[in-house]
Amino acid sequence: MFRYQWRAFWRRALRTERVKFYLSVVVLVVWSTAGALLNGLARAASDLAAGRTASMDTLLLTLSLAWLVVLSERLNVSLSNERLRRFPLTVRSLLTLRLSSLFLSPITWLATLVSVLGLAPLLSARHPVPGILAAVVFFALAIGIGVSVSQLLDVARRTKGIRVVVMALGAAVFAFALTVLQRDASPLRASLVAANPATLVTAVAMATTPSAMIVPVLVLFLSGTVVWSLLRWSFVRGLYNQATETTAQRATSIARLPGRLGPLVQKEQRRIVTVLDIWMGLLPVVFAVALSFSISLSSTVRQAIVVIVCALNINATLNCLGLDRPAGLTRYLILPIRGRDLLMAKNVSAMVIMTMQLALVLAIGAWQSGVMQLGGDVLVAIVVLLAHLAWGNLVSVFEPRRAEPRKFSSGGDPVTMVVSVFVGSAPGVAVIVLLGNGSPVSPLAIAAIVLLTIAAYYGSLQFAGRSFERRVALISRRLA
Repeated sequence: MFRYQWRAFWRRALRTERVKFYLSVVVLVVWSTAGALLNGLARAASDLAAGRTASMDTLLLTLSLAWLVVLSERLNVSLSNERLRRFPLTVRSLLTLRLSSLFLSPITWLATLVSVLGLAPLLSARHPVPGILAAVVFFALAIGIGVSVSQLLDVARRTKGIRVVVMALGAAVFAFALTVLQRDASPLRASLVAANPATLVTAVAMATTPSAMIVPVLVLFLSGTVVWSLLRWSFVRGLYNQATETTAQRATSIARLPGRLGPLVQKEQRRIVTVLDIWMGLLPVVFAVALSFSISLSSTVRQAIVVIVCALNINATLNCLGLDRPAGLTRYLILPIRGRDLLMAKNVSAMVIMTMQLALVLAIGAWQSGVMQLGGDVLVAIVVLLAHLAWGNLVSVFEPRRAEPRKFSSGGDPVTMVVSVFVGSAPGVAVIVLLGNGSPVSPLAIAAIVLLTIAAYYGSLQFAGRSFERRVALISRRLA
C-alpha cells in the first residue's frame, strides 16, 4: 500500500508543480543553514569532549522543534479516516501506514538527514552509543507529539476546540511576558535551560557511572510510553469518530451583513476562522497587551506590531481560494457575480478578522498616546492590509494550494513567501518611517503611498478577478 501511496504522491506533486516548492525549500535551507549547522556541530563536539553540554542541548532542542514544523506540511495523500476504515487491517497496521506516509515528502528527507548529522557530536561523548540511542528516542518523541497534536486537532471539529487552543497560547504568552518583567534575565535563562528536555539525552551520553543513566533512561522510556499511548488513542479517536458537522445553518440562516455580497462575506467569515494560520497574529497582540500594563509602548513599536501581525497572517491572504473545492468553484460561476466580487468578499472577510486582531493594539495607542496618534496607527494598518490583500489576490489566483479547516496550511514557494512579506510590509514600513521623520514633505509622501496602495489594490482586484474566470479549470485541478 505504501508503494501505491508513493506513486500517487509524486504524480500529484508533478501535476500541481509541487516539485518547484520542494526544490526551493531544499536550496534555501541548504544555502542558509549549511554553514551554521557545520559550525554548530563542531562546537557541540568540542564542548562535549570538554564535558560541557549546553551547545548539544540547544542543538537537540532546535532539531526537535524543526520536526514539529516539518510535520505541519499537508501532503494531501489519500489517507483520510473514512478511507482508512475501509481497509481490512488492524489499527497498528493503519497507524504504521499513516506514520510511514510522513516520509513521502523531500522536506522530511532533509529533516532526517539533518537529524542524523546532528548525532555526530555525540561520538565525542563518554558514552556515544547510549547517547545516540537516547537522541533517536528523543526525536521519535518529538514526531509522536507532533502527530498526536495534529490528530487531536482533527478530532476537535468545532471552533470551540480552536478557541481553547488560542486561549491557551494567549495565556502562555501572557505568563511569559509577566515572567520577563518580574524576573531578572539570568534566573529566567537558568529556568529555561533547566526545562530543556534535551538534557536527558546529554545526561545519558555524559554519565560518569552506569547508575547515573538510570533516571534519564527511565524518563525517556516513560515519556515514550505516554506519547505512544496518546498517539494511538488520538489515531483511534479520529479513525472511528462518527461526529458530523452541524447542518442547522445550511438553509435556514439569515444573512446578517447588508449588500449583495453580504451572504457570501458571512460564509467566508465562517470558513476563514477555521484556518489556524489566521490566529497566529494574536500572539504579538497578546504580548503587546501584557507589556502595555507596565510600560508605555512607543508609536513606532505599536505600528511595528501592526506590520508583524499582518505578516503572520500571510498564509491566509496568499491563499484565499485554498478552502474551496472544484464543486464550490463551479457554484461560484453559476452565481450572478464576477471574479472580482468573489475576491472582494474573501478580502472583506479576512480584513474583518485581522481588524479584530489589531483592535487591541489600536486601543492601546488611543489609551497611551491619545486620539491623534490613533490616526497614525490606523493609517499604517490600512496601508499594510491593502498591500497584503492586493498581492495576495494575485498569488491566490496564480499559485493556489489546497488548505484544510482546523489545520495549519502548508507554506507555498519560499521565494514567493519572502517576496510577499516584503511587498506587503514595505508600504507600512515606509509610512512608519515618514511618520517619525517630521519632514515638511512627509504628509505628501504618506498621501502618495496611501493613494498608490489603494490603486494597487483596485488594479489587483480587477486583474485577479478576470484571471480567476479564465483559470478556474486549472485552479480546480490544483485544489482537487
